[in-house]
Amino acid sequence: IKADLDNTAALFGAAGLGGSSSKELDALLSFEPRTKEDFHTLSSKIMEVIIGRLQNKPLYPAFVEYHARQLAEPLKDTEIRKAASALTTLANEKQKEQREKASGKKKPKTVAKPALGSVKASHKFDTAVYDEALDDFGNNADDFM
Repeated sequence: IKADLDNTAALFGAAGLGGSSSKELDALLSFEPRTKEDFHTLSSKIMEVIIGRLQNKPLYPAFVEYHARQLAEPLKDTEIRKAASALTTLANEKQKEQREKASGKKKPKTVAKPALGSVKASHKFDTAVYDEALDDFGNNADDFM
């Protein structure tokens, strides 16, 4: 029996005995996420162990599209819209980066000049202005000439 098990293990590898040949893959398979942070960790590990080596393949974009659809299938419509919004934001950021690279120069951040009449309305009234140098009478109210 031991010889048969050894032959089977040699033929199928460790996967034939219920495990894989990679400790990292075994850790992923046995991972039980319970919190949001656990799911983020799981996602990072999946990217590192499995997906990372596939990113440079020519059919990777088709894989991502199909995989994202399969991942979102069991979700509610509002949850799918939230994920789609996150993907749209990512696409916009990537598009902005490509435009900046294509222009070849970095645009300096310009400080917006205040337009006429665009002063912020203040809820406090400055009453100290009445005592300033524009007062025609000075300190003596009777001396108006």
